[in-house]
Amino acid sequence: MSRSHPPRAGLVCALVVAGLAAATVAPAATVTIIRDDFGVPHVFGPNLRATWFGVGYASAQDRLWQADLLRRLGTGTSAEIFGPSALQGDILARAVLGPPERRAALFQAASPRTKRIIRAYVDGINAWIEEAKATGQLPVEYAGLGLDPPRPWTIDDSIATAMALLQNFGEGGADEFDFVIDLQRLVARLGPTAGGEVFFDSHWLNDPGAVPTVPASGTAAVPMSQETSAEVLAGVLELDVQAAAARYRRKVRGWQRNARRAGLGQPPASNAIAIGPQLSADGRPLLLHGPQMGYTVPQINHEIGIHGGGFNVTGMTIAGIPGIPIGIAKNHAWTWTTGTTDNNDLYVETVNPANPGQYLFRGTFRDFDCRGELIPIRGSSPSQQIFCDSVHGPLVEPAFGVTLKSAVRGLELDSMTAVHSMMAARGIRQFQRAVSQAAYNFNVLYADVRGNIAYWHAGRIPIRAPGDNPWFLHVGTGGAEWQGFIPFDQMPHARNPAQGWLTNWNNKPRANWFNSTRGFAQWGPVARVQTLVNLLEGLPPGSATVGTIQQFNLLGGWTTDTPSGNASTVVVSTLLGDLLARVDAGADPRLPAIVALLGGWDLLQLDLDVDGRYDNPAVAIFNTWWQAFVTSVFADELGSTLERNVVANMAGRLLRPGSGLPLRHDYLDGRTLTQAVTNALIAAADQLTADFGSADPADWLARAAVIDWQQIGAVDVPDTPWMNRGTYNQISHLGPGAERFALNVIAPGQSGSPLSPHFADQLVNYATWTYKTMRLTRQSLTGQTESTLELEVPTRQRAGRGKRR
Repeated sequence: MSRSHPPRAGLVCALVVAGLAAATVAPAATVTIIRDDFGVPHVFGPNLRATWFGVGYASAQDRLWQADLLRRLGTGTSAEIFGPSALQGDILARAVLGPPERRAALFQAASPRTKRIIRAYVDGINAWIEEAKATGQLPVEYAGLGLDPPRPWTIDDSIATAMALLQNFGEGGADEFDFVIDLQRLVARLGPTAGGEVFFDSHWLNDPGAVPTVPASGTAAVPMSQETSAEVLAGVLELDVQAAAARYRRKVRGWQRNARRAGLGQPPASNAIAIGPQLSADGRPLLLHGPQMGYTVPQINHEIGIHGGGFNVTGMTIAGIPGIPIGIAKNHAWTWTTGTTDNNDLYVETVNPANPGQYLFRGTFRDFDCRGELIPIRGSSPSQQIFCDSVHGPLVEPAFGVTLKSAVRGLELDSMTAVHSMMAARGIRQFQRAVSQAAYNFNVLYADVRGNIAYWHAGRIPIRAPGDNPWFLHVGTGGAEWQGFIPFDQMPHARNPAQGWLTNWNNKPRANWFNSTRGFAQWGPVARVQTLVNLLEGLPPGSATVGTIQQFNLLGGWTTDTPSGNASTVVVSTLLGDLLARVDAGADPRLPAIVALLGGWDLLQLDLDVDGRYDNPAVAIFNTWWQAFVTSVFADELGSTLERNVVANMAGRLLRPGSGLPLRHDYLDGRTLTQAVTNALIAAADQLTADFGSADPADWLARAAVIDWQQIGAVDVPDTPWMNRGTYNQISHLGPGAERFALNVIAPGQSGSPLSPHFADQLVNYATWTYKTMRLTRQSLTGQTESTLELEVPTRQRAGRGKRR
């Protein structure tokens, strides 16, 4: 049998995989898996079944342990190996994603091609599992943790894994508990008038000054209520939600813990740049793919080439899920970022006091649809749980009658079908039709060999009922029902804009696009994407190359974030100039030199001498100044709700009083803005003098942030310098023939096995901003081949031991 890591270059292994316990099964075709010099599998098959069988087999070779963790996340069986600490996450997974019967119905409703792909992929995974069990090549984690060998992979496992991943990155909202508590705390601290002002200052649906991806247009968003009546406000203040919110948050934190164990980071994340022909040096489009999905060992992404059955694509895939969501095909390339539009709502059901198994909807008590499930727990007795659904969705907090309504429910597999259609598209029209199939919410950026660049904000976005306030818990009796979904042709999109470029870093899709997702997605003018916008706006026509994309990615990744090492909050690109303009340099003899230092700063946080500290004191000065400023201005009002991006945008509106969304409350408490900014800088200088034991700014060198790669398997890797960039990075150059090429890096490496030479062989590349060449064709593998494996694929797959031929 083949080894768990690729054998020497040129070795050809032939393997017959068949169920030998029953009647003879005739081989249908032979699939070839060629691994390149970085261990990346390139699957070449004569038909769809053979190709996807090979994809499943190769993916399991590389990442079986991670696939097992991901299917446990989706099926709610993490506690079976992690014990009681995983139970709350399993409960939420089973409630939200449902039982196997629900997923089986989704599978039956899927397109014929998607069903064939999943079946072949599952058979390929099982072929590797059987071989690995028979030859002692199972991942070391099973023996290390004293676990039984993995059970056979099922169709349900792949669907549950896909649902878990897409929910993690493609659904937003369901923050209503937090909003209620935010309002109650603000009113308790400040009183009803001031508390209401601060609530709506910090919870906005639309800031006209927010940075959009689609260039400015007159298209308006679907109307949504911002204000609420005094009666509704009083009702919100009277809600006793603390205990219910705590129980719900415990489940959400449990889900997040289980997701981290499987290598999933928390969204929103990911950036992208598309540059059109008029700006590129050779007239060919360029695309930066930058999904930020978590720094783990192994990370969530790995690379594969799929060639056959109507597909000719290379890019990133995820263990257990058949498809390439981000990649490059024969005629086009594309990438995704998390969309962050609110597509989930929490409803409060009115439970029948005489029968807790019923709830009131449109004047009639209806029965909850309930089921019982036994959740196994390692080292403990199983937990018996009851799961119930209403017309709105799963009951996620039974004691308070709260259900979760999701825009994707019942359409989860449509997004997998959309991925397959994106992969197989032959032009921008077919690709757009594929995007229109997606139910989960993502931003999709695209470029093709014909010179097109494009952007779509994809997914099903609900139209909420008039008067239904998006911030607070929705009434489940029938008066707050969604009024359908925004039609695809009214969703934000752009094609070949006159400016010649498009970029997204989870920012606002277009002007006047509303959102009620907590924190990060309350879009405003202070956004990390401003770093990329500044670079792109200065790009001369006919100048951009692959090297330009590399440089922009580097500058974006090393622009100072606040605090350093926090991927979501980048303030300096937008507000440094506004802050400096407000400083009274005569207020303290230290300020002129500090202002001059900041004024000449390139905004980067660099440790080029690798001494563990940033080379420029401006990093420490700005971050300390910023924290002193926002604390002095906002902390007395916002208290524990001092969310970084919310406060950054409130500060931006304060520093730019002519903005389209003025603040309602007076946060300066009698001070002038100049006094607040200047006093904060003086306080920062005092603090830095004390912290570093020196009054000389040259000594104020902040400790450099690092990426702590979280270990999800048996072996860890060293920390690397912090950089705010994709965990998988790809740069695609779109042109005909040899002019279509791509570079990428995927750290730590392709393999999840610490026994493989490709476990961490890209870590240095990632840390030093270098890339490898992607092998897009069979011809490009010439001289770059590490191993070749031929698999004879049976017409049907049964459990059984493979044979070497």
